[in-house]
Amino acid sequence: MKKYKFFALAFAAMTLGACSSEDVVDNGGQGSSVAPGEQGYVSLAINLPTQPGGTRIDEDYDGGTEAENDVKSAYLLLFSGASEDAATFQSAYELSTDVWNSQSGGNIASSTKVVKQITRPASGNNLYAFVVLNGGGQDGDAIEKGSDETTGWKFGGNALTAGSTQFSSLYSTALTLPLADVTGTTDGFLMTNAPLYSKPGGNTDPSGGTVQTLAPIDEDNIYTSQADAERGASSADVYVERAVAKVSVTAQGTEGGTGHIAYSLSGYALDVTNNKTYLVRNVANAPWWGYKSTDTSVTGENQYRFVGSDAVATNLYRTYWGIDPNYTSAPSGDLTIGTGVPALTNTPLYCFENTFNVDNMRQNVTTHVVIGAKLTIPRQDGTSSDFYTIGGDKDVIYGGIDDVKGKVLEAYLNNTTIADAINEGKVPTATVDASDFDVTFDSKASTGGYLTVSAITVKEGSESDFTEGNVPTELVNNSAIVSAISNSLNIAYYKGGVSYYPVMIKHFGNGETPWAANPGQTESYPAGTNRDQNYLGRYGVLRNNSYQITVNNVVEIGYPEVPTYPGSYDDPVESWIGVTINMLPWVVRSQDVSLGE
Repeated sequence: MKKYKFFALAFAAMTLGACSSEDVVDNGGQGSSVAPGEQGYVSLAINLPTQPGGTRIDEDYDGGTEAENDVKSAYLLLFSGASEDAATFQSAYELSTDVWNSQSGGNIASSTKVVKQITRPASGNNLYAFVVLNGGGQDGDAIEKGSDETTGWKFGGNALTAGSTQFSSLYSTALTLPLADVTGTTDGFLMTNAPLYSKPGGNTDPSGGTVQTLAPIDEDNIYTSQADAERGASSADVYVERAVAKVSVTAQGTEGGTGHIAYSLSGYALDVTNNKTYLVRNVANAPWWGYKSTDTSVTGENQYRFVGSDAVATNLYRTYWGIDPNYTSAPSGDLTIGTGVPALTNTPLYCFENTFNVDNMRQNVTTHVVIGAKLTIPRQDGTSSDFYTIGGDKDVIYGGIDDVKGKVLEAYLNNTTIADAINEGKVPTATVDASDFDVTFDSKASTGGYLTVSAITVKEGSESDFTEGNVPTELVNNSAIVSAISNSLNIAYYKGGVSYYPVMIKHFGNGETPWAANPGQTESYPAGTNRDQNYLGRYGVLRNNSYQITVNNVVEIGYPEVPTYPGSYDDPVESWIGVTINMLPWVVRSQDVSLGE
């Protein structure tokens, strides 16, 4: 099962212009003496688990880069209520980042302590901690600082009103915001509380457990002095996760190939990415905790995939799915879907989580990584790496645009309307052939991609081949014929020899959610086949997961640009691309791919 890399935050020594220990009476560490409405100190420890604690063979963790762990700002929000669902906002505090800045690179260490003075809310309800790292704090940021601990605070652009703003609004308000706002060099990678589960999964049925996102504060451990808070037991342990997913691609070796195709990795891009997100992962009313595949090949730790088996704290386990703002439908504009030739990179990419129910597990909804591979195909013309294909026939390679123009004009001159017009309109002694025509393509003749024949015209000077120099009307008003020829030829221009391979990203993949078409099957996920239990989460990207895709081979020439994704299911009965996936988790999830298979 795949795991998230969570940052355990136990808040302890967060001083930000707070009173010194001499300003309060030391009562020997008895936190319960801090009365409601009075000021006291909370002690919370920050632990970054770097190794899984259990035996899951695919439970891998990537500590992340320095930039991904850098803490540029930190805020503590207190909530109070009879339960997490009923909890309302009480107060907020900016936390000092000095403790992180004093560490190498400003990164979170495996264990960090800091102290913050707070006002203890009214008693009678549970007190909870919610932490926002790298939320900015300025106008328009994920979190906006108020004028005091209860006034003027905003989260996700929404006002936090003491005593009335419910915690549930933090994970149920969809936001459309630039990705740079939560991954940028200015504010850092946004992190908020991660939902944890009270019972283990893996090879154990976790049904009947409960989710905890807010961290309960032990009110007996609210101290009267900073010194007591530093010496005393932690007030709360908080686990946070990054708000985005991470995707990277590598190749097995520098080049390779099957048959006559050799390749090298040019880079990759993301496609079908979510524009909307919740700033806190939403698992409200989730029904999936006890789901497992009915496939008998799924055994051991792969069975109950939605909850981890490694405790991050006593009776707290990681969770592996969530509800995004377009979980049950993806209205136009919610997803960014690229066209044409993408810009490629060889550095990790980030995106908002994109999850969906089985009904919406479709190719035009699922996040893809588009991999660019530079193909080397032996041919007589060694002067250029460009090549072309026509009509989808990838066994015949055209090395230059003149060869392609020849095929266009061959089809044009064989058109009955055009052939008749030439025979009837030409001078009897003249020969009219391909050399008398110009072919013009659209802008993709420069950028690469699927070319459109925009015009076929008689060359200047060839008008004399026709009676009295009059070019037949059929050769002038020929746009319908030109369009039909262009569509039928389906000319693909692989500029620089780069071929593109869109790969849908699998979340659980084949280990926990195996899929195969049965003989005579006409639908990918037929009703009445335990489809949610078997396939929910097979595809998708979830925050705080690192998806590592390895290119093992190139089997066939791919696309000259990003294709149009059909609205069919992610596992079509007739597959258009073959993918083999091994899952690993920031939480790392690895995927091996043979391109074009």
